[in-house]
Amino acid sequence: MAAPPRPLIRRPISITILTIAVSVSVALTPIVVPVLAIVDTITRQAFRRSRGWMLYVGVLVNEAGSLASAAALITWHLGRLDRDLSQARFHRLEWRWARRHIVNLRWFSGLRWVVENPGEMRDGKAIVLARHASHADSILPLLLFGVAGHHEIRYTLKDDLQWLPAMDIVGNLLPNVFINRAPTPDSPLWDEMRELAAGLDRGVAVIFPEGTFYTPERLDRAALRLAEGRPDLEAPARSLEHILPPRPAGTEALLAGAPEADLILVAHEGMEAFSDLASIRQHLPLRTPVRVRLWRIPRDEVPTDDLAGWLLDRWIDLDRWIQKGVIERRDSDGTPPSLIGAQEIHV
Repeated sequence: MAAPPRPLIRRPISITILTIAVSVSVALTPIVVPVLAIVDTITRQAFRRSRGWMLYVGVLVNEAGSLASAAALITWHLGRLDRDLSQARFHRLEWRWARRHIVNLRWFSGLRWVVENPGEMRDGKAIVLARHASHADSILPLLLFGVAGHHEIRYTLKDDLQWLPAMDIVGNLLPNVFINRAPTPDSPLWDEMRELAAGLDRGVAVIFPEGTFYTPERLDRAALRLAEGRPDLEAPARSLEHILPPRPAGTEALLAGAPEADLILVAHEGMEAFSDLASIRQHLPLRTPVRVRLWRIPRDEVPTDDLAGWLLDRWIDLDRWIQKGVIERRDSDGTPPSLIGAQEIHV
């Protein structure tokens, strides 16, 4: 995918589209919601259509509200020299943006997250490698580590997310790195990622090493790409059933920038239906919580050679954990037994 155009071109387009979308959707909501509710009732669809519409409108309204707040903060800090104060306020704005999305998802989709081992979110510098199965799970590391008390959560993000104006403006004012999915070996992005991790104090730097959502076709392409440089990794990669093999270069750059940071793997099971709008609507509302598990690996246990093979082995472990949860969820009439007693994340 081509990189988004420069901010002076991109932002007027994205802000105009957002303004029109919010205005039209909010104006139509009093008409659309009752009609969709009637259709849902007739078709016995558990208000899926009306829930889906409200979820869509909530995302737009939150984006517009956060954009307005960002504009106000930027205006307030013009000419002021207290960079630390402005960074702290933009971090709080980022957290409020994420919190509103989480509340919106809870109200209209029933989405809840429970963590099997919350102790792994403890304070301390870390590089976080997270599973990526949907648009919604990009918020999960911010939620997990924000609730755990980490004051600085830095992200590597797909550069096409800059088409979302609030994420574009706030994300570029904070220490994050927007990357394309296939940077060249000599790209300056690798230096930016190393600097991102090097600047951590006691926070975390987040990356989604799969790069995109799982599909069988994407797994096939990823396995073929691996076979070009590491033929020995093709067969293990093809054994994955729910996730794509991790790309190691971004992780290597972050680890190089923070040589004393631990590594934390974040997996979840139960959000597979959130990969696109059609699937989201078909599965609303979610009846059971999404299961989350973390693996914290001390830095001295992370190999300095063959990181690609070691990461793929860890991803195979994640895939098996996900498969176990899928089977348990399928065979359970109510809440799967392993979710009983797990800690729900509240914001």
